[in-house]
Amino acid sequence: MKMATAIGYRLSAIMDWTDTLELTLDGIAQGGEGVGRWQGRVVFVSGGLPGERVQVRLRERHESYAHADVIDILEASPDRVPPRILGADYMPWQHIAYPAQLRFKRQIMADQLAKIGGLSGDIVEETLPAARQWAYRSSARFHSDGARVGYHAAESHDIYEIDADPLLQPGLNEALAALRAALRTHTWAGPPPPFEITMRLSEAYGYTVAALQGRGDLRRLAGRWRALCPALAGVVVGPTHAAQPVCLGADHLIEELGGIAFHLGPTTFFQVNMAAAETLLQLVRAGIAPRRSDRLLDLYCGAGAFSLPLAIEVAEVVGIEEYGGAVADARTTAAQNVITNTRFEIGRVEMMLEALDEPFDLVVLDPPRRGCHPRALAALLARAPSRVAYIACHPATLARDLKTLVAGGYRVTSVRPIDLFPQTPHIESVSLLVRER
Repeated sequence: MKMATAIGYRLSAIMDWTDTLELTLDGIAQGGEGVGRWQGRVVFVSGGLPGERVQVRLRERHESYAHADVIDILEASPDRVPPRILGADYMPWQHIAYPAQLRFKRQIMADQLAKIGGLSGDIVEETLPAARQWAYRSSARFHSDGARVGYHAAESHDIYEIDADPLLQPGLNEALAALRAALRTHTWAGPPPPFEITMRLSEAYGYTVAALQGRGDLRRLAGRWRALCPALAGVVVGPTHAAQPVCLGADHLIEELGGIAFHLGPTTFFQVNMAAAETLLQLVRAGIAPRRSDRLLDLYCGAGAFSLPLAIEVAEVVGIEEYGGAVADARTTAAQNVITNTRFEIGRVEMMLEALDEPFDLVVLDPPRRGCHPRALAALLARAPSRVAYIACHPATLARDLKTLVAGGYRVTSVRPIDLFPQTPHIESVSLLVRER
C-alpha cells in the first residue's frame, strides 16, 4: 500500500508540470543549460542564461526536475549575443559573449568540485582563453547518408548540414566543400550507404588527411574527392575498424607540438585545438616540475602528446594506452624523433597499472570523459608518485576522481580550466596534485 502511494505521488508530481513556464534563471549547469526553479523544482533550460526571464517549453519531465527549451526571451542577459548560425546545436554557446563563456566555465568547474568532490572552489583559477574563438578546430568527424554530409543533430542520427562550419579551420572547410561536390556527381552501385568521415589538418604544414569508414564503394568517391581538393594528401578507406584499410595517397600527417613532429593517422585521437594543446603541455610541465632523474608514467597516453615532449626532461617515460593505433603512432613518432627513453604499452590502464611493478616519481593522467576506473586510481595510490597532473574533459568525473586521490593522501594545489572549445560548454582542465602522506 505504501509503495503504491509513493508511486502515485511521483506520477502526480510528474503530471503536475505544465507545458510552458515563465522562469527567472539564476545559474548555469554542467552541460551548459541555464537553471531556474518552479514550485521548488529545478528546470534546466537549453538556450537560457543566468539573469534572464524566459518563457520555456518542457521537453522532459521528472518528479523533481525538468528539461526545457527557450521559446521567448522576456528579459535578456547583457551576456547574450546574436548566434552565427541558427539551430546549430553542435555549438550551443554561440549566443553567449566570450568573456561570459570563460566565466561560466570556471563557475561550473568550481560548483562540480564542491558538490561532488568536497573541494573548495577557491582552488579553481580563471579560465585561460583560447587564442582563437572561431576557426580553431584542426580535426572533425562528419556523417553522410550517401547524399548529405554533416553532423548528427543532438540526441538523434539526423544529419545537420551546413555550408561551412565556423569552428573549423579554413582548410577543413575547403575539404568539406570538395567532398560535397564529389557526392553530387557520384553514382552508387546500389542504395547510397551511410558512412563516416574523419578529417585532420596539419596546422604546421597546411595539408589534410581523411578517413572514409563504412560500407559500399567508397574508393571511387575518395578518388574523386582527392581530385577536387589538392590539399587533401590522402584518404584511408575501409569498413569501420577495418584491420587493413585501403589508402589513396598519404595515410598520416605530421603535426608539431612541444618541439616534436608527431606522426598521426586521420582517426588517432589528438587535441583539436593546437594552440590550446601547447598551453596544456606548458601547464603540465610547470606543474609536475620534471627532473632528469625522474621516471614519468603517462596513463591514457594516446599518441604521446605529453609523453614525448616531456621525455627529454626525465630519465624514462612509460605510456599506457588501450587503443593500438594511437600507440603505433606514438612509437613511430618516438623513432622518427630519435627519442629512446620511452616505452608504450597497449592495454586497459587499470589492468596494466596493476601488473606494472616499477616505481614512478611523476604521473600524467588524461582519461576519457568517463574518468579513471576505480582500479586504476587504487593502483596509482599504491605507487604513491610525488606529483600528479590530471588532464580532464569532464568536471563531474574529475571531481569524483580528485575526491578519491585526496582521500588517498594527495593535496590538490590548483585546477586550471583551459578553453579548448569556444562556443561550446566543453571544459578542459589541468589539476595538479602533490603527495602529502
